[in-house]
Parts: sequence; structure tokens; C-alpha cells
Amino acid sequence: MQGKRLVPPFGNFVFKTCSCARTDTRKQIKKTGYVILGGSLLNMKGESTKICKWKAVFKIVPDGVVVADVKDLPEVRLVTQVGNNKYITSIEITTSDLSFVDAIAYSELLANRCVDLISYIVGRGVSCSLTQIIETGPPGIVREGHAFMTLDTLLAKPQYVDITTASFSDVLQNRNQKLARQLSHYRRGIASSDIIEQIREFYLVLEDEYPDNHPSLQRYRYVRNLVSHAEVTNPRSEEEARRIVGKTYIDPSAPQDLAVLRNHLNEIKCEAERVVKSKV
Repeated sequence: MQGKRLVPPFGNFVFKTCSCARTDTRKQIKKTGYVILGGSLLNMKGESTKICKWKAVFKIVPDGVVVADVKDLPEVRLVTQVGNNKYITSIEITTSDLSFVDAIAYSELLANRCVDLISYIVGRGVSCSLTQIIETGPPGIVREGHAFMTLDTLLAKPQYVDITTASFSDVLQNRNQKLARQLSHYRRGIASSDIIEQIREFYLVLEDEYPDNHPSLQRYRYVRNLVSHAEVTNPRSEEEARRIVGKTYIDPSAPQDLAVLRNHLNEIKCEAERVVKSKV
């Protein structure tokens, strides 16, 4: 997507969409840019030059979680809307004195922890997406702020779907169980929006195809182990984990940990795609 360069007084910044639902927003900010609502708060590296308190607003996804009532904290506010029922519509998080980038990282981690708790309490999966972050302060003063837009766009070339080929016929008539399993895992991987689930599913395609000592399995095994175990204990996996993550476990709600996984996801997906494509 082409960015639109902002003009003074906003400074030399690029306007682009920033998708940040349970992702490493710190990386997205530095990589893709953001909307500047006032003042040139950040330098071109995406680093804040100002230390202050911030209020971050996260939209609940999917829209609205029905609750009987809520009890929250001063720094973590569950915003509700009342109609026929009461809904949690968003989460507002107030930080201590932090830079913009540190405030993003802190508030996103706290918001992810919050939706983890909400999901457990209500019994269904809930996520959140950062919509804005603004400097706190008394009414009447000019405050710095940033808005984030989420844009989901699917650009797909129309494909000719022929399920009469020999390989597809074998799957449909239950003559090729291995390919059927691999197609199922690959489909689950591309259908999921969860990085951890994607890695698990794509790795299962590789594991179903290659012997245990195959280079592809060995290259990505420590990543699979990180997302499949509370903490890795295998010596080689532990060594790789400490080298890449700095620890022997992944925190699924920590943006910096998800960034590490994302760096490897595309490679594993491409390898899984090559396996399936070679058979169909």
C-alpha cells in the first residue's frame, strides 16, 4: 500500500495503516508508520522524544462481550455499553511516565493479559486491537496522540478449481490419507490468524513428509517446541531458544515474543506449501 506523506505542521511522516491486533505493534510502528494527530512527536526511526503518561484504547474483537457487570482497576478500565445487554466494548489503559514506544509495548502487553482473563471468564476467545493512544493531561491543553487503523484486504487472483485431478480424486476417494492429512493441516494453518497455531499446523505438514533427521525438521524444530511446550528442555532446542528469544519459553501475550515467531512463520509456511504443491 502506498503511504501518503503528511505536510507541516505534522512533520515528515508517512501515513499508513497499522494492523495491531495481538501483534508486536512496536515492530509495526517502526516498519509501517502511523497516523499523527498532532505535533512531530516521533523522529523518523519511530522513537519517542517525549516522556509522559499515556492512555491507550483497545477495541474488543469480536465487537462487544456480553457481561452481567464489570469490576476493573484504576489503570485498566473496561469500557461498557448498555443496550438490551451490557457489553465490554473496549479497554482503556493508563501508563506511567513512558516514551511513546515503551507505552505501546507496555499497554499492549497489559491489554493482551486482560483479554486472556476475559476469555477465561466468559468462556470464549476474545482479542483486542489498538485504536488510539493519547497523552494524558488536564482539559484545555494541547496533547499529542496517535490513531491506528486496521485494514483487512484480500487481494486474490481468481483460480480455476479442478477437483477431478488424479491427486485430488485420491484424496476425495480416501486413497491418499497422507496428502489428505497434509491438506487439512495446511488449510488450518492459512485459515488461522494465530501465529502459534499457524506454526503448529504448517510444521505438522513437514513432520508428516520428512524423516526425523531431515534438515527442514531440524531447522524449525526448536520453533515448534517453543510453541508446543510450556518450556523447552531439549538441550539443542534450549540453546537455540536462548539465542533467539533470550529464554526457554514463549509468552503468547508478549509482543516481542510474537515478533520472534513471526520471523520464522513465513519460512515454515513456504516449506509446507512446497510439500503440498509437489503432490497436487
